[in-house]
Amino acid sequence: MTNITRKDFHVKTHDNVSIAIREVRQTGNQTRVPMILLHGTRIPGLSEYDLDVPNGSLAEDLAKQGHVVYIVDARGFGRSERPAEMDEPRQSGKKSLIRTIEITHDVDAAVNHLIKATGQKKVALFGWGVGGTCIQMYASLHPKKVSHLIFYNTIYGGYKRPTPSAFAHPDNPEIFNQEKYGNYYFNSIELLEEHWDTQIPIEDKAAWRDPAMVKAFSQALLDGDPTSMERTPPSYRSPNGMLEDLFRMSRGEKLMHANQIYAKVMIVNPELDTLSKDEDMAALIEDLCHAEQVLHYAPKNTTHYILLDRPERGRNDLLAKMDEFLY
Repeated sequence: MTNITRKDFHVKTHDNVSIAIREVRQTGNQTRVPMILLHGTRIPGLSEYDLDVPNGSLAEDLAKQGHVVYIVDARGFGRSERPAEMDEPRQSGKKSLIRTIEITHDVDAAVNHLIKATGQKKVALFGWGVGGTCIQMYASLHPKKVSHLIFYNTIYGGYKRPTPSAFAHPDNPEIFNQEKYGNYYFNSIELLEEHWDTQIPIEDKAAWRDPAMVKAFSQALLDGDPTSMERTPPSYRSPNGMLEDLFRMSRGEKLMHANQIYAKVMIVNPELDTLSKDEDMAALIEDLCHAEQVLHYAPKNTTHYILLDRPERGRNDLLAKMDEFLY
């Protein structure tokens, strides 16, 4: 019987920020490349990667394959240290807190700890959404520490979308709506199910996605913010730096250039996902001219939430592709 263990702890970054990590591993000798899992724009790591429901933990799946896995909450998210401004009233019009480039410091602290803990020289990085952009940045800054990169539903900035972003200023679609979103934001848990439902192409959503998965995901979002139940209805806080960066990339602005990446790269580009555009991924692939390998996995009839959809809706096939890539 496989024995999976979990351990929660914090590490300090070079600029003295406390970053929360959950280690998920199988007891015994770990022979596969150790892995870092980084969350997306507004959602902390445990809600995406370690839900206590069947097929709800990518971290556990990877641990069973022999990887030591670290789930990271970036600064301002989940259990990690938040800027003091996030404990004060939200300020409309103020600059967004915690841009993606800052989060590379948090990734580096996790990578250094994981390398020391496992005795390995390099790690693999998995990033969801703008988390994928962040690990692109990190790999360009620290190429000697990274062997594999998996960009899941990522955005690059190689394609300007013709439709104005939902995060644009109402008077100018080329400007981020700082007045509305301010320095941080309160997120409603209803947004998760609403977005997920729009991705599923059949009327019976439960046939595609386990209702228990939505419930566990929603609860994890609330659990990730100790102040969530202080508001009616409950909501969870997130800094807006990654959100502004997402907006900028949607308008065709590259935050880094992928020719600086030398690791092996896997791009996960589900057909029904609306964030990871084919034109943008084509630009990313073209720019990955120095990558050791580029695997573009674009499964048909799959959603943004393929990792948490029912196994037969693409999850099992994705895990098999990832396992092959990570050797």
